[in-house]
Amino acid sequence: MLSWRASLFYLYTCIVVSSLCDAQSPTFTRATDVAVSSSGQVFVGDSGNGMLYRLDSSLVQQESVALPSGGSILRLALTPDESRLVACLSNGNCIAYDANNLAKGPLRVFQGVLSSSDSVALVSAPVSGGGNSFYVGSSNGTVNLIGQYGLDGTAGSVSRTSGNLFSVTASSFTRRWFGGFVAGSYTYFVVLDVSTSAISRPGVRVLRVCDNSNETTVAAMYEAEINCFSSNAVDPSSMLLGASLLESFPSGGTSTLVIGFSTPNVSPFSRVCTVGLSSIDSFMNSASCSPTSLPWRAATTSSLTCPNRCTISSPGAIGIPSDAGNAAYLSFSSDTYTSTLAFNYESLALLFIAYTDNTGTFIQEYNITTTPPAVSFATWPMPGPVTRLTWTSGQNYVYAITSTSVVKVPIEQCSSFTDCLSCAASVNPLCGWCTVEQKCSRRSQCQNSTVSSRWVQGSTSQCPSNTIVTPTTFTLERPTNITLTISSGLPFPLTGGESFLCLLSAGNGVPISVPCSQVNQTTFTSNITGAISQLNTPKLVVNIGFGSSFLNIPFATSRLTTYNCAAATSCSSCLQTDGVCGWCNVEKRCTALNSSCSNFISVTPAGGQTYLDVCPSLLNGSYLLPVAVNRPLVLNTKNLPPLAPGYLYLCSIQLSIIPTLLHVPANYSNSTTISCLYTAAQISLPVGTSTMLANISLIWTNSGTVVYPIDPLGVIQVTLYSCSAFSVTSCTSCLAVNMGTGYGCGWCGGTSRCVEPETCPSITNQLLNCPSPVLRSVSPSSGPVGGGTRLTITGTDLGVTVGDIVNVIMEGVNCSVQPDGFKPGAQFVCVTGNYSYGGMPQTVPISVTMRSGSVATAQYTYVRPSISSVFPKSGPMAGGTNVTIEGMSLNVGNGVKRVLLNGATCVILQSSLTQVNCTSSAQNVTGVGVVTVYIDNEVTINNAVTFEYTSNPNYTSVSPDETIPAGGIILTFTGTYLNVSQKALLVINGMAGTSPCIQTFTTLKCYAPPVGSNPIGSSLSPGVDYTIVMDGAPGPVGDPLKIAVVSNPSFTSINPNDLIQTVGSVKIIRINGMNIMNVDVLSEIRVTVGGERCTVDLGTTTDTVLSCQPPHNLSTVSSTPSKKRQSSSRGNVVVSVGRLLSYTPGSISLVTSTVASFPIPAVAGGVAGGGVGLILLLVLVVAIIVVVYRRDSVKKRQQVSALMLQMETLETNMAEECKRAFTELQTELQDVVNVRDKNYPYRDFRSFAMKFLFPTAEDDHPILKPVQFPVGVDQSEAMKSLEWFGELIQNKQVLLTVIHTLENQRGRFNMQDRCNVASLLIVALQNDLHYVTEILQALLTGHVHALVTKGNPRLLFRATETVAEKLLANWLCFLLYPYVQARYVITAIVFLVGEATTLYLIILWHLRITHGMDLLEHAGEPLFTLFRAIKSQLEKGPVDVITGEARNSLSEGKLLRQHLDVNVVEGVVENGNEVIPIKLLDTDTISQAKEKILDVLYWNTPFSRRLKVSDVDLELRRDTGTVLLYDYDSSNTRNGQWVKVNTLGHYKLGCVLRVWSPWDPSCVSGPHGAPAACLVPMGPQLCVT
Repeated sequence: MLSWRASLFYLYTCIVVSSLCDAQSPTFTRATDVAVSSSGQVFVGDSGNGMLYRLDSSLVQQESVALPSGGSILRLALTPDESRLVACLSNGNCIAYDANNLAKGPLRVFQGVLSSSDSVALVSAPVSGGGNSFYVGSSNGTVNLIGQYGLDGTAGSVSRTSGNLFSVTASSFTRRWFGGFVAGSYTYFVVLDVSTSAISRPGVRVLRVCDNSNETTVAAMYEAEINCFSSNAVDPSSMLLGASLLESFPSGGTSTLVIGFSTPNVSPFSRVCTVGLSSIDSFMNSASCSPTSLPWRAATTSSLTCPNRCTISSPGAIGIPSDAGNAAYLSFSSDTYTSTLAFNYESLALLFIAYTDNTGTFIQEYNITTTPPAVSFATWPMPGPVTRLTWTSGQNYVYAITSTSVVKVPIEQCSSFTDCLSCAASVNPLCGWCTVEQKCSRRSQCQNSTVSSRWVQGSTSQCPSNTIVTPTTFTLERPTNITLTISSGLPFPLTGGESFLCLLSAGNGVPISVPCSQVNQTTFTSNITGAISQLNTPKLVVNIGFGSSFLNIPFATSRLTTYNCAAATSCSSCLQTDGVCGWCNVEKRCTALNSSCSNFISVTPAGGQTYLDVCPSLLNGSYLLPVAVNRPLVLNTKNLPPLAPGYLYLCSIQLSIIPTLLHVPANYSNSTTISCLYTAAQISLPVGTSTMLANISLIWTNSGTVVYPIDPLGVIQVTLYSCSAFSVTSCTSCLAVNMGTGYGCGWCGGTSRCVEPETCPSITNQLLNCPSPVLRSVSPSSGPVGGGTRLTITGTDLGVTVGDIVNVIMEGVNCSVQPDGFKPGAQFVCVTGNYSYGGMPQTVPISVTMRSGSVATAQYTYVRPSISSVFPKSGPMAGGTNVTIEGMSLNVGNGVKRVLLNGATCVILQSSLTQVNCTSSAQNVTGVGVVTVYIDNEVTINNAVTFEYTSNPNYTSVSPDETIPAGGIILTFTGTYLNVSQKALLVINGMAGTSPCIQTFTTLKCYAPPVGSNPIGSSLSPGVDYTIVMDGAPGPVGDPLKIAVVSNPSFTSINPNDLIQTVGSVKIIRINGMNIMNVDVLSEIRVTVGGERCTVDLGTTTDTVLSCQPPHNLSTVSSTPSKKRQSSSRGNVVVSVGRLLSYTPGSISLVTSTVASFPIPAVAGGVAGGGVGLILLLVLVVAIIVVVYRRDSVKKRQQVSALMLQMETLETNMAEECKRAFTELQTELQDVVNVRDKNYPYRDFRSFAMKFLFPTAEDDHPILKPVQFPVGVDQSEAMKSLEWFGELIQNKQVLLTVIHTLENQRGRFNMQDRCNVASLLIVALQNDLHYVTEILQALLTGHVHALVTKGNPRLLFRATETVAEKLLANWLCFLLYPYVQARYVITAIVFLVGEATTLYLIILWHLRITHGMDLLEHAGEPLFTLFRAIKSQLEKGPVDVITGEARNSLSEGKLLRQHLDVNVVEGVVENGNEVIPIKLLDTDTISQAKEKILDVLYWNTPFSRRLKVSDVDLELRRDTGTVLLYDYDSSNTRNGQWVKVNTLGHYKLGCVLRVWSPWDPSCVSGPHGAPAACLVPMGPQLCVT
């Protein structure tokens, strides 16, 4: 069962806590600046990855663009109309983007407007006449630039720069540009000048530039120093934290500049200064024009004309060294402050400061509206150090940027205060209590807040006072008016058209207006009778108070307890009204007037009496009801009154299989018991069901007019059962059914059935009276004499509990009975003891004595296992050797438990009666030792059978010492002990060879594998790693072995001037190439011409030309007459390098010559008889014409006859083909249904569900582990939250609302999230699938309705795109698993369509007859059997390995239409004692043959646990040696560019085969380390490794 607790926790975290299923704001690499629009769009520049992002107001990414290469973002700014975004980069360029569509790319690039530094100030400004522009200021060494650039409109003509504003001597200071702003007709910059020379004057300065777009240069710039920072406080470690302009500030006038500054070396280390902008302008306007007034600037000889404000008469800059500021407004003793921001918000001046201390990073909010000291009223934690703060007018959030994220910080959180007292007393200057609306909010969010007492702040005395209600209770049947008194009068004055109301509300419901009459200024009366009737609740505590007709929200409320007795429908609900109401026990109604009914009962709360003491109740209990007999069901009751005339009691039972209630009469005994008179004919259980739970209730009725259910104390359930439905076959099994249940079943000897006592007069219900036990089977039936074998003994009447078996004796030897494995009456397990009597084998009796004294017997055979031989007899110390141990009785008992070779463990692979296969483990010393086999408790040793651990293989050299990337060449290794392993495999650069090496004691010959993914034409640097894998032996000791890798030889063309040249008396072909001498030419390069061998001529071969001698019967085409008959054709020249590299550089004309025979006398006669010859020639011509005409006529007649014969032949062939195909398709039922051992591949339900619900999940999925809480979390509180969350999702309306809410977040709740939520829900609710069905019905109804409304009903269930669709799939997964698993659990379902339908029905019919099972309820077995049948039938005919087309295909599109002569190669597989037939075809490729062999060896084994085709090889063994068989090798038949895949027929293996066990010792194991198997044909031997 999946963990519902873990699923619930994971779902809770996903939906409620961490927005795990929600879209996340992006994580940045190195965020440098942020810009925010008034609509909430956020723009972020990431210098770490060169990207620019646009986020929405929820910080969800909308788009991103890559910046041009060559620079990172320094500053971002939006134009005043927010239509453009300007980004300035470190490469000196600024770029303008469309702020609503970054994907358009740069709208304009301003090149070289910066001085290429990381100190930049960017200010956007409007242009008079319309349009947008931006100012940018920067410095780099002696260069300081300011420029204004237009973006659109009339500003398009704006493009003015300052040139070099001033010349700095020897870099006497460094200017750091921070930011700026626009005010009036000026643009201001704030800079920090850090001293680097004694003649310079450091400080914080404000620069003012005239906004005059008519000028072509920025010629006038004014500078003023801010004096709240002493010059000695400014050094290279100083830092500007922020520069903000306040529109209003008490101490600075209408516009005030707020500057944050950090001086790590001078206390106070951090300051916030304020200076009025008018003061700065005043200083600038009255500045001296003398150049000496700039002490921080180098002296100049040129005179300056002082500009008259914005009228520029001469270019220049005016420095103001005078006082232009105030003292620090705030000072801090820490230098960990990183950023400041100030702005006006709802008539307040607010200051945000970011800082870092040893507890983390925080932002603190201050109210600086009043004179110092400033008041801090809010603090927010941050995820990391804050580098910049920004705010845009119209926004309710401040945006903080860290290096990796952007965080929204609320300006206020008034809603956190829930009452007037806490709200009014808070220090938050933005929050106040809105009296009419009963909420804490800003003044702008409270209607009519300017009216006195409607928005309360700072003083709690103005909060509404309490209301006194008289009386404190109200009974509907005794109505009275309610008096409301407010202690200090009404809290606020009324506005026009407004009046006071009396409002009544229950819980979170909508307030109900009730009639209200004002007695005086503080007192009102109200009649609430109608409202209480409307609420219809027996007892309800309501809130009643005053409210305004403006919004109908109550204030100054008080609690009132109301009673509506008539609303109670049961005695329990009636009497839980504090003694106000009473119950009419006859009329079954509730009233406050005891005179209105008979048998009136009530409770007295003062005396401790409750409704449980007087109300009729049905008590909870464990009720049993047999359905096969007439037995009354006795229920326990309390205070049950006797029946009144005309009334009766009914028992009502609700079964899950019956949609309606089943009512039966009940017999009243007394007030504490009542009997339900059920009969056997009224209730039955479904077939195959022995028990069922049902809900039961008790009803008081008068034949339909009054139906009143007696109050149940809890859920009353009854267990329905049938003794005969339990699957028991013996007396003791029947009695075991009663253990812990109280069913009372007994064994009826006459019918041999388990029944209820009422149905059998001679029933047996005690163990002593049961028949004697009978033993039916003992498994295993034999075991070693050393004992220790677990025997499973089955039979009948083997006891109710394991304690009923007194002992098990086997000819004097005790078999110890085990508590596990016991099945009542049918099975028990015991462990045999050591047997030391008589010879072997010895069959002994088994005597089982029961507690009743009866005895049962069976037989068991003791044998003594023996070892006769081991192969191989030696192996390397490193282990890994596949060892076969032969002997007798090696798999008796519970099988081989352990094998030791010379004291070292040998890992067991398989065992049979005569063999044990295992793999040797490592041993740290060499030597010879005995082989020891442990079978249960038996230790089997033969001192003559030993195994030797030899030294590990050691190789010292390799020749050649280089390889090529393509591989396939032979490398010869020399060393010692190179043949002690069973196989050796060369590995170069991680690539393993395709075939094992040829081994001797001192040499290994190995084919080099390819090194690299594309070996042909590739090259690798010299010195790649290599090793040789020998069983488990390690590689050589020392540095990683290297082998040089040289370039592949390549061949490009044949010399075109003559195809076959003659060198001396030898004909040769010259082939152009490269790197030919990189391999051994004679042994590794092979040339064929038209399929004939062309012998390589080493003497004339160079590194670029390969020469070879063609066959003697090939020559060039001759142009002279010859007495030879010549035939000419084209032949491909193919050059093979090793086994894996091949080239076709071209083709040549092949000329084959033979001598022609000409009759010499005829030639001479023709020359001598010239005259006669002319006449003869004419006659000959006429004869030829006649002969040609006759031949043409005869040819036409022959063509017609041939065509008719061809049609007849085709018709005959088609008939034969149909007959043969019909014969092949006749499938024996035994082939269809014979699934050996019924060993179907399966998954248990847990694995099946996990694969279905979470396809990509691993074994460490959270729901598979206990709930893990984060460190520091209170686990009890967390578990309580989980329980509350579990209760929430059990509320249908809440769960549907959550799902619909998630579904509506289209951009943030993706398909994977929907699947996860649906899967977690089905796991969390798996114990209540009825509830899941209700949820699913509601979701699907809405989903279908939505699709129909949109006109897309065809899209239903096309894909799992909604939670409803995924939940439906999961629901089917849970419910259909028992249906699919069949009698044998199957989860590998094969879906079949088309022509398979008929075959499927035949199999279903056959299985129903042979197994006697209702297949309509079990789908797995016939489906899997059908799959096996179709696969078997498909493999009876040829299958094209390339296209997949098959002779016996069920698909028209995959039918193999080509006629092939197919021969069946029949054989058997000997797998231990089991002999399995196998059929191969001579048209099977090597891969297809291996697949069929593996299919037999791993019958019904899941594919995940099988060897793959690529893991095994076929080896052909002849007297001359062994050959590995491949689909492709040098023996493939070739036709031009086409290559025919090798088949069994290609290797002449069409004969009878015998397949040995997969671990036969005569087979050499394959190169992949897999166990070996052998196929032995008649003649050569075929080995599967």
